Amino acid sequence: MAARVRYSLQYVQSLYDSGEDPSMLENLVRAWRGIKALPHYHPNSFFNIASFHGEPFRGPGVTDAAWWGGYCNHGNVLFPTWHRAYLMRLENALRSIAGCENVTMPFWDETAPYEPLKPVPQILTSPFFQLDNCSTNPLYSYTLQEELVENVAGANNRYTKPVGYQTVRYPLSGLVGTEQDRSDTSVHNASYPYFEKNIEILNKNVDAWLTGTVEITPDPDPNTHYPDTYSVTNRFKLCLEAPNYTVFSNTTSQNQWIQDSGSNDPHYVVALESPHNAIHLSLGGFYQKGVYNADPILGANGDMGDNETASFDPIFYFHHCFIDYTFWKWQQFHHKTTPGSLDVIDGYAGTIIPEGEAIPFLAPGTKLDMDTALYPFRKPDQTYYTSNDLVDIVGQLGYEYGLGSLDTPVFAPGGSLDEIRGKVETFKLVKNINRADYPGSFVIRTFAEDYKGNKIEIGHEPVLSRRNVAGCANCQNKLDVESIIPIYKGMEAALRGPKTNMPIKYSVEIHTHDNFSENLTNVPHLGAPVIVDL
Repeated sequence: MAARVRYSLQYVQSLYDSGEDPSMLENLVRAWRGIKALPHYHPNSFFNIASFHGEPFRGPGVTDAAWWGGYCNHGNVLFPTWHRAYLMRLENALRSIAGCENVTMPFWDETAPYEPLKPVPQILTSPFFQLDNCSTNPLYSYTLQEELVENVAGANNRYTKPVGYQTVRYPLSGLVGTEQDRSDTSVHNASYPYFEKNIEILNKNVDAWLTGTVEITPDPDPNTHYPDTYSVTNRFKLCLEAPNYTVFSNTTSQNQWIQDSGSNDPHYVVALESPHNAIHLSLGGFYQKGVYNADPILGANGDMGDNETASFDPIFYFHHCFIDYTFWKWQQFHHKTTPGSLDVIDGYAGTIIPEGEAIPFLAPGTKLDMDTALYPFRKPDQTYYTSNDLVDIVGQLGYEYGLGSLDTPVFAPGGSLDEIRGKVETFKLVKNINRADYPGSFVIRTFAEDYKGNKIEIGHEPVLSRRNVAGCANCQNKLDVESIIPIYKGMEAALRGPKTNMPIKYSVEIHTHDNFSENLTNVPHLGAPVIVDL
């Protein structure tokens, strides 16, 4: 039997818009309407499947912040394979709807060319889709059929959401768990009453993340070129060159790999999880101008911006289908498509569950490899899938991908990773940042000051996190995150300009949903973030 094909969403929409084949998009809409209409307790209901990722929590994580109450894996080597299993479960539910047996999940091709300032496909942003005497678009949002209750210590019920709550995206806020949150959200959202304008704001935000890069102007040397390792589009392209599965799979292993090499042998790599995180935050609540001088809409708390609720927004699955497509492209380019070919570096950072990040059935200290069970996903024989069951998407899982923008290795302007490494002079390590000090997801923003006193952003690391982690009293010293910024040859000279002996002043800001670091009321328990040479 031929493998079913997951096409790009842009291609599927073009077939609909041109009239060449409207059925592919129409059946996708029917399937999504079908699973969202099922009772919340039905195994194939959207509510049930969305609940696997984060809320509603289960196991010790219901109340204990030392455990993550969702099943999703982040920051470890199971990140790509767990989400591959998750997408397959969602796709099988879609195919269970009568008349939709041939539906496949399209991928939002996030690195494909797009109309100016319109990176998000229209089918994901319009509230309306006329089909079968119904005008609602099931891909626009989801209305909760069952209450989400958060009782985790330290979370203050901020991610509790009632029946009837409708998911939102940037620039809106979806925090409604407390009386204060409901009041603040009502005031905030009243400033954004027009959905057409909100779609425009969202698209501009995603475009800025995809295309933004470091600019140092005026540059005294017009021939100086700084490789683009910064924009999300090029980070997706560069992750295809990661040398092994371990560092490709997650940001924890990525950072360790760079630090192990050090400045004497700059070995810059990008993990798939890094640009993945950025897209979550761009959709959920962080705005960055193209030149990366932040002009945030403070108070934006879209559901995609935090792990607790991201999976209840339908756009999550189209984003993660692109993540899986990129994962498959990396496998093909590196000849890692056969079962058993994905190697994990034993004992490396990102291969052991740390304290504060325990998952149902995976306690702190658990070693992870390609035979670790991917809870809660079961095979037909009712045993749990492992990563080794999911390596060959064609032979083992029966699907493949249609053409996408990463089908041939098109490396970022400035060269491939080997060329970029030759241009790296040193690295700056930003440390003393603990996730417990900052509620929810945040961005680590690193600046350098030029000879005119301008602050220029040179590093921009998205951290996809959760609000309840602050309640883990025993985890406070085990939730550190870091950001590593390459400094290219000639960059510091460009910053100094005519002041050739001027010391470069570096600084860091932590940008949360609601504040910059200098405006936070609580002093971080590690003190202020610091920047050191790696």
